[in-house]
Amino acid sequence: MENQGLASRSLFRGPPAYTPRTPWTPLWALLAGVLIVGLSVLGAGTGQSPGAWRQDLGPLATLALRQAIAVVLTLLASALFGGRAREVLVLGSPGPTSIYLRALLLMAVLQAIVSTVQYALLPEDMYADLRPLVQLLSEQWALALAVVGLGAPLSEELLFRGFLLSALARSRLGFARGALVTTSLWTALHAGYSLAGILEVFTIGLFFSWLLWRTGSLRVPIVCHALYNVLIVLVLRYVPLPT
Repeated sequence: MENQGLASRSLFRGPPAYTPRTPWTPLWALLAGVLIVGLSVLGAGTGQSPGAWRQDLGPLATLALRQAIAVVLTLLASALFGGRAREVLVLGSPGPTSIYLRALLLMAVLQAIVSTVQYALLPEDMYADLRPLVQLLSEQWALALAVVGLGAPLSEELLFRGFLLSALARSRLGFARGALVTTSLWTALHAGYSLAGILEVFTIGLFFSWLLWRTGSLRVPIVCHALYNVLIVLVLRYVPLPT
């Protein structure tokens, strides 16, 4: 019966597949999330100052270490109080491969719409957030692909849409308002982006939350997030930005 249910899941038809399963209350989960982010920064540093466990790493290596610490701490936190990481972080299978393909297609459509709106309303901001990364990517392209395309999706999705959202969704906030809170917190990590960049991050964050709600699996947002970031790295690598 479970396999039949997985095979019949749809992004648009039928009830949502998401069910939060976590022993964490919203307040304690938020505090744990702050602690995880703080410890990852303390352990790896900021890029300008050394962390507790290294002496002198470049910005990309520092970010990779922060992501690794965040992943480990999130997995450990999800196993506390009798929780199971697979259930708390919603890491079960979403069903057939076609679910991923449909999600990726929807993401491509959404990105096209967002880019069109950005170009129409804030054309000067479209590339402002990408230019500072060009030099780093040209010097350490392989590491950048790993950090941006793998490390970021894993660390951010596990913490925000896996660990935090599960606790908020089972509270009186419910899934929708919990998704707004976690997406806002995730967007705050990108402070310093242009207005267009902030709006894009917030929009795509809500989309990832919707994918989790419909499919009942964090694997789908992780895959979409990874491809989204990999495409950014490839564009910066091979397509010159307008001056």
